[in-house]
Amino acid sequence: MKLLVITLLVLGSFSSFAQSAGQYLDEKKNLLTGPEGASYYREIKEKGRRYIVKDFYVSNEQLAMDAICSEVQPRLVYDGPFKTYHKNGKPMQDGAFEDSKRLGLWKTYYENGQQEEEVLYEKDKADYQQHWDESGNAHLVNGTGHYTENYSQGEQHLEIMDHQLIASYSVKPESGDTIYVVVQEPASFLGGMSELYKEVGEALRYPADARQRGIQGKVFVEFIVDKDGTLRDIKAIKGPHILLNEEAERVMRMMKYDWTPGKVKGKPVAQKMVLPLSFKLG
Repeated sequence: MKLLVITLLVLGSFSSFAQSAGQYLDEKKNLLTGPEGASYYREIKEKGRRYIVKDFYVSNEQLAMDAICSEVQPRLVYDGPFKTYHKNGKPMQDGAFEDSKRLGLWKTYYENGQQEEEVLYEKDKADYQQHWDESGNAHLVNGTGHYTENYSQGEQHLEIMDHQLIASYSVKPESGDTIYVVVQEPASFLGGMSELYKEVGEALRYPADARQRGIQGKVFVEFIVDKDGTLRDIKAIKGPHILLNEEAERVMRMMKYDWTPGKVKGKPVAQKMVLPLSFKLG
């Protein structure tokens, strides 16, 4: 009887640990407090100094991700083999990370099982080996070519030259406006980033209400550097509070004329950028 009681206690402890290690996530992998509205269920198991992290689709319990991490709190730090899967069980991505940076050969696949892309990552360099459509037709010839990828936000066009990504852009259907996110020569502030942050620091005014309430953190401001070097579509896309977001937007509007536009093949283009601005109490 004592042996039975001990066994039950051990099993009960293991079950509690398994439940505490489980997490429910929404479609963007944000942590939820329970199963309501969840798209994924996450299991985390320790393995030496690493963690095995597995995500499952809630809808069919199919494995969605299998990864090795060096840290799981406050965020996942990928450090080892990494695989993701489509809902039908076919592979989606297959590669490896080192301290959350892609390293080595990465392969991606369409939902029908056809390989989509093959990219070799070495330190801060990415060599695009090949890209295929869903029928298996190759888009790159001698490491050069152009293709389109579909995302939830719309189509993204990519230009590859000598195995390097030289441009990535989208076209707004309502206006036909072409906006780049990757360019050969990035847009720059006159005087450099150090001068930009110096001028931003001098112009920032910490909102009194935010200071009294102890609100601080980073505000990420998105904007477009147009072909003539002026800024437009300035908006805070992430921040700790609307008071800090509004102040960050105000300051960036003051900097809207002192920019050199990005270039692709020597021609100026409209480039989307994101700038983090820090608000610290002290």
